[in-house]
Amino acid sequence: MPRDRLLTSIKQGRLVIGCAHMIRDEAVTETLRNVEVDFLLIDMQHMAIGIESLQRVLVALQPTDVAVLVRVPSNDPVVIGQVLDVGAAGIIVPMVNDSDDGKAAVAAALYPPQGIRSWGPRRVSSFHGDPMGYAKEANSSTVIIAQIETQEAVDNLDSILSVDGLSGLMIGPADLAISMGYMLDRDNEAVMSAIESFFSRCKERDMPCGIFTNNVERALHWIERGAAIVNCSSDATFVIEGYNRVARAIAEA
Repeated sequence: MPRDRLLTSIKQGRLVIGCAHMIRDEAVTETLRNVEVDFLLIDMQHMAIGIESLQRVLVALQPTDVAVLVRVPSNDPVVIGQVLDVGAAGIIVPMVNDSDDGKAAVAAALYPPQGIRSWGPRRVSSFHGDPMGYAKEANSSTVIIAQIETQEAVDNLDSILSVDGLSGLMIGPADLAISMGYMLDRDNEAVMSAIESFFSRCKERDMPCGIFTNNVERALHWIERGAAIVNCSSDATFVIEGYNRVARAIAEA
């Protein structure tokens, strides 16, 4: 896959769809090489997965046309550098609450002079034939997405939207609902209104934006309202749904 294909699609405002890859087994990962999604999400923030496990996932996915986005555990330049060095197409940085957080995420993902990323892409540079090939295109092809998931971030959205270098913003409805005092009630009217405002304000600033959803119905709901980067459910959920669908069909028969 051309390294910049996902970023080009995001910048052009095309809808990109992804699913979380949660099942940690290389045999399962290999079966996902030809799935018809734009990206697979690896969640290092909420899953028990470290850099070694991430590298095994990326090895198992080669060759593939599916990009891998990694939600890093925190806005840490060391971790962000490691994630990109092993071959992720980009990062999703959680808990970006203000413009300083956004600038820190961008700086961690880019080489100087635009950022502070340290040189050492021993694995990912091999995809490009030589280190110089990677060096020339890394900054222009890495996806950098800030996750908006608190009331503070919503209040500071205009300043976050002004951060140069962000590829897009994604909103996390579950954490947003908790931050607003509604626990996991992501369908609360106030939460829904905040999300709709998020999409509207991003559109006004021509910032690609998206959302994390847990089923197709929610995904379609927010796509109709402006979401262009959508993570929809996970392979673990699909396994559960598949088992239950078979069991119910047999029971009904």
